[in-house]
Amino acid sequence: MEERIITSLISTSKRLMAWAEKFKKKRFLFQEIKKINEEYYVGIKGIRGVGKTVLLLQLARETEDSIYFSADSTLLKPFSIYEVVKTLAEIGYKNIFIDEIHRKPEWAQDLKTLYDEHEVRVIFSGSSAIDIVHCGADLSRRVVLKELPPASFREWLNIKKGYNLPVISIEDILDKAFNLMNKYGELHKYWMEYMEKGGVLYPEGGFYEALENSLRKVILEDMASLRDVDVKYETDAFKLLVLIAKSAPFEVNYSKIARELEISKGAAIRLVEDLSKAGLVHQVIACESIRKEPKLYLTVPLRKFFERKGFSVDVGALREEFFVNHVIWRYNICYLKGNRGEKTSDFKVKDWTIEVGGKGKSRYQRPDYVAVDGLIAGKGRVPLFLFGFIY
Repeated sequence: MEERIITSLISTSKRLMAWAEKFKKKRFLFQEIKKINEEYYVGIKGIRGVGKTVLLLQLARETEDSIYFSADSTLLKPFSIYEVVKTLAEIGYKNIFIDEIHRKPEWAQDLKTLYDEHEVRVIFSGSSAIDIVHCGADLSRRVVLKELPPASFREWLNIKKGYNLPVISIEDILDKAFNLMNKYGELHKYWMEYMEKGGVLYPEGGFYEALENSLRKVILEDMASLRDVDVKYETDAFKLLVLIAKSAPFEVNYSKIARELEISKGAAIRLVEDLSKAGLVHQVIACESIRKEPKLYLTVPLRKFFERKGFSVDVGALREEFFVNHVIWRYNICYLKGNRGEKTSDFKVKDWTIEVGGKGKSRYQRPDYVAVDGLIAGKGRVPLFLFGFIY
């Protein structure tokens, strides 16, 4: 590699680390990664806009002999990950932080070789679709792969509104709902703003433009690692996301998707799986049987984003989506489905049945708890917004 390229890499790394200093708050994954044994490489995957780049730079700032670069840099186009890292190791860098690593061909094989040579430690980021088990190189024993989910309600409040709120376990949320509501009740007013502009951490100005651009890149670039992507595939993916956004809870199923998109049921199943792996859709399976079709939810804030296309979203779907988006990252969750005409609670989390609803939601289905919109707590009623403190 030419000296001018190396100099540019070093200069850019220093500038970006200095830029990252302005981000005082850290995502929860920062501390988890710091605790990982240095014998392992670390991978961070997640959808665009959740803070992977800032997280890498924050980690690099607190690590000796470190340097950061993005694998999609035009300067590095002629070089492999292996060539770039070996050059940096020869200079004296021992901790290499690589962003967007999936943009480089043969990245997995390069990491395997670098790990086996034991000269440097690599911490990298990539799309949600990254899979170290089926990547063509044996990385499963060498890399600890962590997923950075969209920012929780708690993290969003800390980062965007300047709070310093702690994580609260679901046990405490259920058992101490009244006390927590009294302590944090003022935060409920931000709930709808979070559903509109939470999850991802784009600046206020140009938020929706940035989000739309990211969506297109996820479908056209990140999902390309799963299968060939053409114009028809891109169109079907967007149609499916809009279909879910327009639907009330549980209305979407594979047969309906196939009819609406004019594709086979098998293609519908593959498309749902791809969007799930890319981090845009959450699948919640039925508690009774894995053979039943899953319940589909969008990642926050996609439902409200697609509302801009001229339809009103179902508020019940928004409530359930908030609940699922938080609980699914920490706990096993499944949905309850009774026989025809039978009323059941919405979800089962660990050993609890939980119904999600509005302020006037009754306990007709006899759930253990009702997660309600608003500030009413006690007698099994838990303010829904408190579940945003789970991580």
